[in-house]
Amino acid sequence: MIKLAIRLALAVISILIGIAGLLLPILPGWLFLGIAALLLFPEAPLAKRILEKIETRFPSTRRLLRFLTRDGAA
Repeated sequence: MIKLAIRLALAVISILIGIAGLLLPILPGWLFLGIAALLLFPEAPLAKRILEKIETRFPSTRRLLRFLTRDGAA
């Protein structure tokens, strides 16, 4: 339950920053909207591939990604 709340809160914040980024030229809005999509739909095949690539390229994020995606609804 806590994982789901954290994931949803981060997704909402990313969506808000992404929308602001689409309107403001100094923020990359597409990047934050992509992060929000990964947080909201971690079980989608495309998201799984992207998360695996992030995990292999940046091993230090492995613990955080596993915490946010594994059994997120529990």
